[in-house]
Amino acid sequence: TELTIEALKKMRGLNVYQYIFLCALFSLGDSQILPLDRSCDAQTRLGSYRGGCFDGVFHGFGNLSFTDGGFYSGEWRNGLRNGKGTMEFSPNNREGRKMYNGGWKKDLISGYGKMEWMETNPYNVKEYVGYYEKNKEHGYGSTVWLNGDTFDGEWENGNAVSGTRCEKL
Repeated sequence: TELTIEALKKMRGLNVYQYIFLCALFSLGDSQILPLDRSCDAQTRLGSYRGGCFDGVFHGFGNLSFTDGGFYSGEWRNGLRNGKGTMEFSPNNREGRKMYNGGWKKDLISGYGKMEWMETNPYNVKEYVGYYEKNKEHGYGSTVWLNGDTFDGEWENGNAVSGTRCEKL
């Protein structure tokens, strides 16, 4: 997080303890400490939101019911999903109905998490548990297919690159 001119302007009129707290907060960068100024309910083009807000954007913990039927519950930072959260994707998702629980960074699935498909899908996958980067499997992860086959190994940019696949007999 950068200490910008705009942020400095907002610090005018703070007492010394508030100023020290805000300076420490800015020095922590992308830590999970999320300042809140209030709770809000909002209707947006994305859907209906209820949760924490800061400077008029989603920030802190909140829930968003998307207009397409999806639902997100978790942490927000500066209007973007960031931190830990659970996303139930729209029933109309091209990859089939699925749910993700895990890390987010700048509105993208990143870090450790679990994706579960709740019905048949184009990939015939039941679940993936492992690491993601920018919405794609990246790092170590395990996949289970609907027929019981499994894969444990390394992924790069959404593709399995090395590991062990076990086929159910």
